[in-house]
Amino acid sequence: MNDRVLSREQLASWLETLSARFQVIAPVSEEGLTRFQPVSDPAQMALDGPGPSSMSLREHFTPPTEVLFRYTLSGAAVEIWPPSEEDRARIVFGARACDAAALRYLDAVYANVQPADALYFSRRKRTRMVGLFCAEPSWSCFCAEVGDCLTQPVGMDIQLTGLGDRYYARVLTAEGEKLLGYGSSDPASKADEEAVGKAWSDAMALLPSPADLAGVNRRYEWEHPVWEKLARKCLGCGVCAFQCPTCHCFDIVDSPEGREGSRFRIWDTCQFEQFTLMGAGHNPRPSQKERARQRVFHKFQYSPERYGLSGCVGCGRCVAACPVHIDIRQVVREIAKGNSDV
Repeated sequence: MNDRVLSREQLASWLETLSARFQVIAPVSEEGLTRFQPVSDPAQMALDGPGPSSMSLREHFTPPTEVLFRYTLSGAAVEIWPPSEEDRARIVFGARACDAAALRYLDAVYANVQPADALYFSRRKRTRMVGLFCAEPSWSCFCAEVGDCLTQPVGMDIQLTGLGDRYYARVLTAEGEKLLGYGSSDPASKADEEAVGKAWSDAMALLPSPADLAGVNRRYEWEHPVWEKLARKCLGCGVCAFQCPTCHCFDIVDSPEGREGSRFRIWDTCQFEQFTLMGAGHNPRPSQKERARQRVFHKFQYSPERYGLSGCVGCGRCVAACPVHIDIRQVVREIAKGNSDV
């Protein structure tokens, strides 16, 4: 299918049709916070506005708290029940390119273990993605510095670009073609294509130039003075990790209740002191210096070595959310220049 154009009225009608067939998850703004939630009415969605949502898509693929199994003890026997999992097909609507690219990274992470994470891939398998071009990058965005997902989107079935009174629909997969077929649309004109090209170039002009991440990797030093400076500022609160679309650390906890109970996993972060604390009392990352270093090394050195992908998609959420204004962009740039003015 060639690229199409939908008026705002056509978009609303299309979404109503999709909602009858799929669970639709879209950005919703409440009390100044935008996060992805199930919606039943197109009017609930917050598609306009700069940058990505306040919270990433991560919680819809790896929930903050998730039951792995429940059990009952009966004498010496143990009965185990897997968690009930919803099987309804769903559509993520309005995701920005950074969030879609983050899922490609998480796919690599969760496929790199045996067995592969069944709960995660079950959700991935039943999810389709209608993305939205980020025409107004936020002040904290830097996706163009760490990749090309904005102009070369990955993980989307359809990419929409807002053109004022209409949306330009770029079909990227066969599934996207099926989805668009549930609504009415019009062929894109030459003027529409030119308007999209201008929207893209205007957005790219607001973003930093691509960084030489391979060159930066060669400059990472274990005892670089930047880590000490970061440690003096960092509170270890973990907000950077919990808002990050690619962070995936977790803890596993048993919750016994008499002869029954459950085992669940919860979000965790390498920025917490107890994350690497061992039972005998030793902690290989005893101070915030080691923990701050781990976060940056994992994003920009370990992940490219292990998965061939950067562990950062440049969404800028950590930059915007940090209460002491630590800016990971500046950290990487200072490492590249060989100094430590963070």
